[in-house]
Amino acid sequence: MPLGSLQNHLHDRSPGKALLDWNTRMNIAAGVAKGLEYLHHQGVVYRKPMSSSDILLGDGYHPKLSQYGLAELHQLGAEEIKSFTRSTNIAPEMLATGRVTTKSNVYSFGGVLLELITGRTPFDPAQAAAEDRNLVMWATRVMKDRSQLRWMADPALQDQYPSMGLQEALEVASMCIHQRPAMRSPIGAVVAALSRLAACDDPPPESSHHAAPR
Repeated sequence: MPLGSLQNHLHDRSPGKALLDWNTRMNIAAGVAKGLEYLHHQGVVYRKPMSSSDILLGDGYHPKLSQYGLAELHQLGAEEIKSFTRSTNIAPEMLATGRVTTKSNVYSFGGVLLELITGRTPFDPAQAAAEDRNLVMWATRVMKDRSQLRWMADPALQDQYPSMGLQEALEVASMCIHQRPAMRSPIGAVVAALSRLAACDDPPPESSHHAAPR
């Protein structure tokens, strides 16, 4: 794909590297969700925990899932699971059973959405607190306090995002990463919510704020 992986655009902060703005991020998220919805309707799952490295970007930042991960319902082996725990957004039930399902796909997508919102990697060993090294665990903790939501936005965005859009995107992510698979949002509902967000062109907040320590 012409523009490489989403991982490179989110996590490679080399000088001169183009920044993905908020609207582009939401369009990418909506596109990935639509891709998952299509696969699930075809009886296909993404066979491994998903992260931004699995999303390839074409012209106009149009996202496409790497073909490597496509399969019918699939079982992961112990070594595969071990290799994914620190580099991807792996659903908790997959750690126990190794089974890949549409619900574990939704969980992994929620992790990718958090990558897009926060600019953080799925696992960050540089974080001082052990519970904050895992992106989903950190986000789950912070999202319990609505007054802290604004600190979750990627600092590289420099406050150029709509406050309500940030809150709504985080709500979608929270619906995807519920610990209980049955409580996770259906992918169709995720597509609908993100499509609305991608269609919005709300202005950024009038007053800027400085990012809290992460």
